Amino acid sequence: MRKSLVSVVAVGIVLGLAACAPTRPASEASSSSGSSKNANSESSSSTLYLRPQPNLQPTVTPSDQGIVWGYAQNIDENYGEMSDPSGRIYPGTKIESKDPRPALVDGKQPLRMWIADPGNRDSVAARPAILWFHGGGFAKGLGAMYNLAEGAGKDYAKRGYVSISVEYRIDTSLVEKGSSSTALCQWVQDFTGSASDPTYLERRAHCNSNIDAALQDALAAIRYVRAHASELGVDPNKIVVGGFSAGGVIAYETAFSWDQVGDSPYFNGDNLSAADSRPQAVIGASGTIPPWDDSVLSQIGPDDVPTSFIASRFDPAVNYKSTALTVTTARTAGLVAELTSYCDESLHAERLYEAHPRATDDQWTTFLARQLGLNTNVRESSANPLCSN
Repeated sequence: MRKSLVSVVAVGIVLGLAACAPTRPASEASSSSGSSKNANSESSSSTLYLRPQPNLQPTVTPSDQGIVWGYAQNIDENYGEMSDPSGRIYPGTKIESKDPRPALVDGKQPLRMWIADPGNRDSVAARPAILWFHGGGFAKGLGAMYNLAEGAGKDYAKRGYVSISVEYRIDTSLVEKGSSSTALCQWVQDFTGSASDPTYLERRAHCNSNIDAALQDALAAIRYVRAHASELGVDPNKIVVGGFSAGGVIAYETAFSWDQVGDSPYFNGDNLSAADSRPQAVIGASGTIPPWDDSVLSQIGPDDVPTSFIASRFDPAVNYKSTALTVTTARTAGLVAELTSYCDESLHAERLYEAHPRATDDQWTTFLARQLGLNTNVRESSANPLCSN
């Protein structure tokens, strides 16, 4: 937990820049060892929250009907028609498209969410919730929110979780890299010149600002769900954050920097409370806290949030050593910090998840059942060994 807001110092930001929205795995998670007892005393299934439930038929917010949950100051100079009268973004690239985001309101971006609801509110009034954050290097992924709700979000809704795919602010600026264009933070990550280069310093500061904005948006979304728990049928004391790639960076940040709420309310009644911004657990794939950011790593403490991640040693977008250092630091602080490492693989984020759906879902669901107090008789937390150098 950081005591003051310090921008992430990106000597080489390891963000994972593919716009990642995991699709539904072909095979479902295997059952965890032993039986489970539902904390909500629902007798229809002893595997609620652990395995897909045949009686649950989740519904997902339609793609064109995202629910506005808050407003935040725009950070993208390319937003809507600001830089292009036709409202197109990523001009001249393979991903050029019309900006799908809603119009600004007094200079603020409406932030939306897509909900995959289990449809069991009649039997369970207060369900645990997972807030999912997409990848995209803080520059891409505008179309990923619905896909994330329809994919991994819906899969976990079938297990009993209210799954919420959350929109956060991104900066769609791309910069030239060789003969192509890349995300600003990708350029910062790949820069190999002098650390005092003026262009590098400017772009690094810009990238850091984008990461800070995403973190504040994520913490505000947690506050929103907690403030509207009754309306959503959510237990305010069982809120989880999940993320892939850049969303995994956001997830780790919410675990260890949950007090960095900023000073601008997002919605009516937003109290900017750090306590109300803290999730109960965090899961994800291909995430990290950059090791050079002592403002986070040096202040991880026992009051921070337990985590459960997967990573591949040769991930081309996220430095495995950075992830390992994040986990080691958290474990040293006395936190549960699970990490399943695939030491001979190079898969990233959703591809890594889809390659190991049974193992990953078993890891995450038993971790959440234990940390949230949903079920008993599940395995203890793991402290799996890390890959050797």
